[in-house]
Amino acid sequence: MNQYSHAGYPAQMAQGQMASHPQYPARGATNAYIEAGKLGAVVGLCGAAAANIRRLQVDRIDAKEAIIDSVRTGVVTGLATAAASLVASRFSTTATSLVATIATGTLAMYLLGTEKLPPVDAQTTGDES
Repeated sequence: MNQYSHAGYPAQMAQGQMASHPQYPARGATNAYIEAGKLGAVVGLCGAAAANIRRLQVDRIDAKEAIIDSVRTGVVTGLATAAASLVASRFSTTATSLVATIATGTLAMYLLGTEKLPPVDAQTTGDES
């Protein structure tokens, strides 16, 4: 009888037959998705800020709207990137992982996107009736 010989300790582990790590995602994997989300947020924020600077220069948007839009876009892009990274990690081949990344990122941006479309009118649709 040894220190591992009690009812609460699996016999397989006492004999070294079980894996040395638990069968759930490691903490590092979760951190990787958070890091991917942070990177996506920075990229989205920078892209939106660059576009909004141009809009500010031609007076299409004011400074407050530019800041709010840039932050909102950064958050949405970060969430989409984290979701896409998580889904992509579930596939073993590069091609399916890439397709899953693009599909998930696109869907997340579509669902979380806040971009307002201009109203449709007869001039933009070509409908002259």
